[in-house]
Amino acid sequence: MQNDLTSKIPFRENIRHLKNLLAAVHGLDRSYFFLNILRLLTDTANGALRLVLSADILELLYEGRPMEEIMKSVVLLLVFPSLLTLASSVLWNEFISPRKENIIRIYNGNFAAKFQSMDYSLLESPYVKELMERIDRANIWGAGISDVFWKSDGIIYQILNIICSAVVALPILNTMVHSRNPWFWMGLVMLVLLLVGLTRLYSKTNAALQETILSDFTKKFPIELRKKYVSFTWYWVGRCMGGDYHFIKDIHLYDGYEMMKKYTSDNIRESENAMHWARTSEKMSRKCGMIQGFTQRLMTLAGYLISGAFCILGAFSVGNVVKFAGALTNIIMGFQRMEEQYKDLCLTARREAYTLKMFRINDEMYKGQLPVEKRLDNKYEVEFRNVSFRYPGTDSYALKHFSLKLTVGERMAIVGMNGSGKTTMIKLLCRLYDPQEGEILLNGVDIRKFRQDEYIRLFSVVFQDFRLLSMPLGQNVAASMETDGGRAMEVLAQAGLSERMEQMPEGLDTWLYQEIQDEGVEISGGEAQKIAIARALYKDAPFVLLDEPTASLDPLSEYEIYSRFDTMVQNKTAIYISHRLSSCRFCNDIAVFHEGRLVQRGSHEELLKDEKGKYYELWHAQAQYYVTENGEG
Repeated sequence: MQNDLTSKIPFRENIRHLKNLLAAVHGLDRSYFFLNILRLLTDTANGALRLVLSADILELLYEGRPMEEIMKSVVLLLVFPSLLTLASSVLWNEFISPRKENIIRIYNGNFAAKFQSMDYSLLESPYVKELMERIDRANIWGAGISDVFWKSDGIIYQILNIICSAVVALPILNTMVHSRNPWFWMGLVMLVLLLVGLTRLYSKTNAALQETILSDFTKKFPIELRKKYVSFTWYWVGRCMGGDYHFIKDIHLYDGYEMMKKYTSDNIRESENAMHWARTSEKMSRKCGMIQGFTQRLMTLAGYLISGAFCILGAFSVGNVVKFAGALTNIIMGFQRMEEQYKDLCLTARREAYTLKMFRINDEMYKGQLPVEKRLDNKYEVEFRNVSFRYPGTDSYALKHFSLKLTVGERMAIVGMNGSGKTTMIKLLCRLYDPQEGEILLNGVDIRKFRQDEYIRLFSVVFQDFRLLSMPLGQNVAASMETDGGRAMEVLAQAGLSERMEQMPEGLDTWLYQEIQDEGVEISGGEAQKIAIARALYKDAPFVLLDEPTASLDPLSEYEIYSRFDTMVQNKTAIYISHRLSSCRFCNDIAVFHEGRLVQRGSHEELLKDEKGKYYELWHAQAQYYVTENGEG
């Protein structure tokens, strides 16, 4: 239920959340609210005009006026409300609805852009992770920024409706006040007391029923069960609706459908307490609806009865009975509905407050000011000098007192067990993170002093968890809308995709995957890795880094790619990371990582001579899997 995600918060805090959210929407389109208020004013004026003209026609009929006079009012009732309806429709269809959809697209696009552009180190920080969890939970129960429009529309409409109704009712009240009718004040007091009493009765009864529902819900359907149900349901449904069908093969092969079903639909259906709550909630909701409808009808009836009494006593004309009763009912019900919609909008504002917090997060990494020297000879030298680093929210060091120098044109293989710091070193080198201790130098200058956007251009990286997008093949390779076709074909051939390219129906314009285009081509994991390598070659950066991108290939295929890649990079500096030591034998320089430290460095032959070294241990642990029939590796 909604109340589970929000607690009672102070009025000022509600106003602050509302102000921030509406200001954010207004900042995306400064004319939206003005145009929408104009449309809603047209709608409320339309309703008030219908009420007044209908009452006037009734009075003319009651007084027996000539048909010509009556027909004039009938024509006005037909023409002017129709014109106002047409104006409202034009405002909505031509101006407001397109702006609303555009605001939603920009808002969601800004969120995606913020998430993609913020410091990588922030993405893994506990604060951002918690914020994302809160945003996910809030979006489970609400419609996000879309809620703002229809809920704010309801409030604005009720405010304008109250104003228009007051404009209709006040002249009648003024006439009654000046008539000095002795029954006026007594009737007015009776009317106000009756309407206030009915309103309080509805509010208290409705609140009591909702409290009963919430209490029973909390007791019979505890928070732990709710979280489990919601989490698993949205996990599976979200993956299916998002087109992520790759996991389905595992469900089929391991007969996991029943397990998934238990965690989702059956999780709530088979819960006796949840079923009891569902039945109780349904009954209570029906009661709330009946009480609300009955109370509103009583208000309308009371307004007409008392207005009719005024008419009998001579204080009202027949037409004023309709006007006053209708206007008064609109005012009372308007306040009631506005209160409910205000609560709903506050709830939306509090949910969206987490997204707005995400927008306000500032990058922490210093972006640098020095331009990176562009060298045609690619003579860049990188040095890690006594670097220590730990990830956000952790106390243990991923790298500790780490020092390493990379010289131009060098081929280095980095090996080590999981968690030894290999990938961390690559992330620091690419300045996805900054070390807590020590420094990383480029040609003798701390890399934090260089312009970050220029520094990143020095590196082509293929991580183990790389991703290709559901876009044309050429754009995936170029990572750009503009693709050099000849260059793309060349690097794809170098990566070993020549034969597969011949099967692509539209060459570089062939879409990958089918999330967007039904004609998209499905590719294997090995083919995806080769495309990722081609992307690294296409960038033509002086440093090329492969962080186990061939993990899904067999050892021989991996060795073949690494050996061929060694000739592809030419005079560039290349670093290879692999769990398979046999794939890195072609490198004359092998660095061995263990527990965040560089423990050995040398050629394959040199490292094997140290029988007590980590490389010797790792090599002999894996060698049995790579030995050929003649005993050679």
